Amino acid sequence: MSQINRRLIINASEVGEFVYCAKAWYLKRCGEVPQGSQLDEGVVFHEEHGTTVAQAARLHKAGERLSIIGLFLLVALALIWFAG
Repeated sequence: MSQINRRLIINASEVGEFVYCAKAWYLKRCGEVPQGSQLDEGVVFHEEHGTTVAQAARLHKAGERLSIIGLFLLVALALIWFAG
């Protein structure tokens, strides 16, 4: 049997690590170990990124709601226009 290169095999826990942070996953696969300031910078980055993603989700939901309100007003205006 031939030897399988360890770098070609990705297990389930690595998939979870990759989904959370592809850069951290890549660095771990390359044998890098985060230290001190690098680890702190990563934590700060993820906190800021999480805040940005949450804000984007809120804005997206607000946009959907405003679109529905706009559509409702457009239909109401059309009904008033054609009724009169």
